[in-house]
Amino acid sequence: MRLLLLFLLSFIFSFSETLRVACASSFRFAFEEIKKAFERTHGTKLLITYGASGHFYIQIKNGAPYDVFISANELYPKKLIEEGKAVKDSYTVFSKGILTLFTLKNLDLSDYNVLASKDVGKIAIANPKHAPYGKAALAFLKNTGLYDKVKEKLVYGSNVSQAFQYVVTGGADVGLVALSLVLPFGKGRYRIIEQELYPEIRNVAVLTLRAKEKQKAWDFVRFLLSDEAKKILKRYGFALPEDLK
Repeated sequence: MRLLLLFLLSFIFSFSETLRVACASSFRFAFEEIKKAFERTHGTKLLITYGASGHFYIQIKNGAPYDVFISANELYPKKLIEEGKAVKDSYTVFSKGILTLFTLKNLDLSDYNVLASKDVGKIAIANPKHAPYGKAALAFLKNTGLYDKVKEKLVYGSNVSQAFQYVVTGGADVGLVALSLVLPFGKGRYRIIEQELYPEIRNVAVLTLRAKEKQKAWDFVRFLLSDEAKKILKRYGFALPEDLK
């Protein structure tokens, strides 16, 4: 009994602090691995909630108790800094998201005009009002002249993970989603969208004001630039900071 008690106490105290992380849903698979690596090396437990960057911006602005915000674009962290809700010096661009055309159907993705064909009924994208990948998808459709041809086919997920799920479950024939969701899934066909067809999706980490004095929160943001984190991010389909323009 004494040994069991000692084991439980050592487990409890092995995590000296718990950090609450609000994380864009495009990072779901990569960050589960990053979470394990950080907890193993820093003795700090991470509680990660996934969702749309825009929704997290609103929540943090209104006092949600997150310590770190992982956003799929630069806009929302910058707004939080301007509004005094995030720490300017913690602002870190640690990767770039890659927009991808994805399908489980036998479609030829070599020509984007396939989206306007009768072979495609529904096209899933994230809600461009809140999700960076949704904004990128909308820009792609407009830049290719496809938007007016396919706007009636669009179905919107609250975030990019939900848009991805629409394709996986058959709710949409094609999705404009994150490569970081497509690669771990390991099925279907995909085509990476050329960068010039949509604005860069720069991924940013920032500390909220409540975490300003939390050393472990600073450690986590710095960890995202470590070689270990970079290897994980690259494997899951993110471009690294040195690949940014």
